[in-house]
Amino acid sequence: MPVFVPESSKIKMVILTKSKQSNAVWWSPINQNKRNTQSVIASMLRRFEKHALSKITNVIQFYENGNLIAVKKL
Repeated sequence: MPVFVPESSKIKMVILTKSKQSNAVWWSPINQNKRNTQSVIASMLRRFEKHALSKITNVIQFYENGNLIAVKKL
């Protein structure tokens, strides 16, 4: 079974980058679907902070079931 599947993952994280950089989309791991939303977001943010994208990001948006649930401005 794959770790990340857009149709099955609970949370979608949209990473809006600075200027001409490409935006990115990350999906929460499927094995975290049973956790509460805040716990999943916190673990995604921990992974994100270690990634090179964190240095060129302006805003992170979190979606659940297609609805915007949280925004973090950097």
